[in-house]
Amino acid sequence: MKRKGVYPLIIISLILLFNPSANILDILPDCIAYALLIYAIGQTDKTIPYLAECKGALIKLAVVTLVKIPAFFIMYANMKHGSDIVPLFTLSFAAVEIILVRIALKNLFLALSYIGERTDCASVRDPFPLNKKRTVSPDSLYGITLGFYIAKSVISIIPELLLLSREDLALKRELNEVYPTVLVFAVLIALVIGVIWLRLATKYVKAIKDGGDLGAAIDYVKRGSHTVISDTERREKKLLGALTLLAVSSLFAFDLTFENLGGYNILPHFIYVIILYFAIRNLTENKKARTWLTASMLPACVSGLINQICTMRFLKAHQYVELSYSANAKASYLSVKISAVFETVFIIAMAVVCSWILAEFIREHTEVLPSDPSYTRSNEKAHKRLIKMLAPLPLFASVINVLKCVNTFIKQNVKLIGSEVNTDGIVTSTAPFMSTLIFLATMVFVVYSFTTIATIKDEVKLKYSK
Repeated sequence: MKRKGVYPLIIISLILLFNPSANILDILPDCIAYALLIYAIGQTDKTIPYLAECKGALIKLAVVTLVKIPAFFIMYANMKHGSDIVPLFTLSFAAVEIILVRIALKNLFLALSYIGERTDCASVRDPFPLNKKRTVSPDSLYGITLGFYIAKSVISIIPELLLLSREDLALKRELNEVYPTVLVFAVLIALVIGVIWLRLATKYVKAIKDGGDLGAAIDYVKRGSHTVISDTERREKKLLGALTLLAVSSLFAFDLTFENLGGYNILPHFIYVIILYFAIRNLTENKKARTWLTASMLPACVSGLINQICTMRFLKAHQYVELSYSANAKASYLSVKISAVFETVFIIAMAVVCSWILAEFIREHTEVLPSDPSYTRSNEKAHKRLIKMLAPLPLFASVINVLKCVNTFIKQNVKLIGSEVNTDGIVTSTAPFMSTLIFLATMVFVVYSFTTIATIKDEVKLKYSK
């Protein structure tokens, strides 16, 4: 909050946040606003209590709102396969955003209150003028801001509820017809609420800026004895969070498909790559390692997205059984096979880079450093043991992706027996055991990930507790 020109950045972020969002239609992306706020906070979270929690919530909000854009794009592009997933995801994203926004807001205003109570920075705690006759307190602004976010989320959910499947087909058709109208009214109402909130928020920022004492107050707190958390504790917290995210990312190895949703995977691999990237990136400060990680992540993410799109296009026009007799289906499926090969190769390449970074992470953040004079052979054995424990994780991920790629080619041999084509019958595969094998391998991978990373987390805690 002390950086030069930080107040214009805050105003810009507020403008980006006030606009209503109709899921895929977000003219002013919220993720950019959160990124600006994170930049505005800078390193002051190391000095002012509560700002670390606020910054952490803003980082999560930036990721969630960024992922939401391609997620809804994919869903809206495949509405014919089932529209129930849209309101479900709308509700899920809205709930996650409200929870994170509340955490960020609560800790932001607690941080400002902390500054106001311990310094002469009256501009952050005193009521600020809304006009010549009326003032608004910071506590009221907190409530209004939270209310604005709740209203914004609820209004974005209401139109999507019309898309829920109903047994009454006539009613379902009528609701779908009025969807555009309801959506427009929801956007207009959210716009009005947003303008009211934006006016209040900008007035508060202006009052703090005109006070001109926030920077001096932060300096005063920094020079005092008010320490939020030591660098060692902060690093430990960051590393443990990254390890948790690494474990959670393994869940995306599952292929979750529903026939009424088109039959394609709703846990796409490109999102898995993104989550894995952020988890591994937070485990190292090595610029070279981060460069290699980014270089391996980008092609893996792009190829995964292309494979997801190609698969959805194929399933939208054909079924796997059509590959046995339809030339159009075979031509359409060719892009699925090619993109699957590239996706597998790039994910394996990323797994190799992740293995290297994880090995370096263990050497640096568990027990005694190799550069420490007290380093012994027993320490070296302990490091090797932990490295051996983590080594199977990228290997498992690579094997599972190879099996999925092989299964992509096997599916072109699916046949329909027991009846005529395009009627009810029994679908058979040349390798019916393949899906079961992939599921079992994925289950082992997930269980091993959570148990192994739990052990590594204990070792990290032991090192930083000394």
